[in-house]
Amino acid sequence: MKQLFEIDLHDYDGCTKKFSRPSARAIIIQKDRIALVYSRRDKYYKFPGGGIHSGEDKKAALIREAKEETGLVVIPESIAEFGSVMRRQKSNISADTVFEQENFYYVCRVKDTIAEQNLDDYEREAEFTLRYVSIDEAIAANETYITDDFFDEIMIKREAKVLRLIRGQLIMQELLPYAYLMDLGLDADSVYLKYGVKLDGLLEKYPDDRNWQELEYISGVGQTAEYILEHTDFPLINPDCFGRTLMSLLTMIYESMDISVFAKRMYELWQRLPESICRNEPFLTLNYGGDPLLGYGDERQTRQLYEKMLGYYM
Repeated sequence: MKQLFEIDLHDYDGCTKKFSRPSARAIIIQKDRIALVYSRRDKYYKFPGGGIHSGEDKKAALIREAKEETGLVVIPESIAEFGSVMRRQKSNISADTVFEQENFYYVCRVKDTIAEQNLDDYEREAEFTLRYVSIDEAIAANETYITDDFFDEIMIKREAKVLRLIRGQLIMQELLPYAYLMDLGLDADSVYLKYGVKLDGLLEKYPDDRNWQELEYISGVGQTAEYILEHTDFPLINPDCFGRTLMSLLTMIYESMDISVFAKRMYELWQRLPESICRNEPFLTLNYGGDPLLGYGDERQTRQLYEKMLGYYM
């Protein structure tokens, strides 16, 4: 798993012992909300998850901890790696000891039903409860969180930094449909014009985000597509949000392109899509484009096939 960042306070000179406690933490996003554990007593947010038992599989720990803390039941086959954060500092419990914790973050989905929480004493005292909140709300709460317990404060700041990374990825993915079409050269000038309007909106909404500042200086279509694709993590893709934009852009292209050429390019597009979405409707229709005029009989049937795909979100 790739490392997102490291927190090392270098405050343990002279320590001769080390205590390691790795953890697994769940990133659960539904529409525009993220599922987090909220401490009603201390007013902070954390990702569902906790310590991995000795010999326990990381994903098994993720499923167990998420259920205990929130009642959410993780769907095992949905689990995908996001990244890890290494935390290293002097222990607040044992003298002469370095506390080391690698936190493994996974993107996952959950079942509709919610089980009963099974909190330990510390979690009950902190009044842990499940909340679906906007990422901005959670970041704001954690960044203003103040406590006399410096050890806990580091944990809360870590969660805020991971939340900012997730927010950046979700926003970057708003540009993904444009990147795929520009990368294929599909009516690139028209797509690039629409991309420019989208980027201007992001610059206005998030003026301090480095991603948009970098993109503002890229003027070439190919270079722009390459940058977006290289700087996007795919586990967080929301197929519906991605699909609405993609189908809107494809409708514009479909109306200006010969159907046989369009079908061939749709198959090329499907081959480029990440595994997390290419098997979903309506994207699955794209792979019918290998030879649709023969495979589906005639142009009328082919057009019906694609027009159903393009109207999927209507």
